[in-house]
Amino acid sequence: MASWREIDRIRKSPREFRALAKRLLTSIAGLTDWERDFLTSIVRKTDEDEYSTRQSEKLLQIRDDYESVTETWGGFSVRILLKQCYEGRIELTEPDEEWIAARFEQSPTTISRKHVGRLLRCARQLNLIDDDFENYRAA
Repeated sequence: MASWREIDRIRKSPREFRALAKRLLTSIAGLTDWERDFLTSIVRKTDEDEYSTRQSEKLLQIRDDYESVTETWGGFSVRILLKQCYEGRIELTEPDEEWIAARFEQSPTTISRKHVGRLLRCARQLNLIDDDFENYRAA
């Protein structure tokens, strides 16, 4: 999930907002009709000074739902965290154990941006990263 800072920053930057919408529109094949219409309407507008908070939230939610990342906040490698969480999954709750196994089997090197928080939570539970890693994210 996008942070308030990121939502506020992108809503105040119409050029960056439209560039992200255009990139998502051209690079994602599985968009719903609503998502495609939303992104198309943004790309066509050129007179907006800034966008609403809700529009920013939806744009970043679409990005988070479809984009994969190889690195988490704070610079942690998804490949390393997934592998270590997969190896230690027996120590997690059953739903998290199944989730880690499914993510690892799906792709051992990347993860959907929307799943980064859960991966980091599992890594903290396994003591793979410190509880105060959020300090790295804020920097």
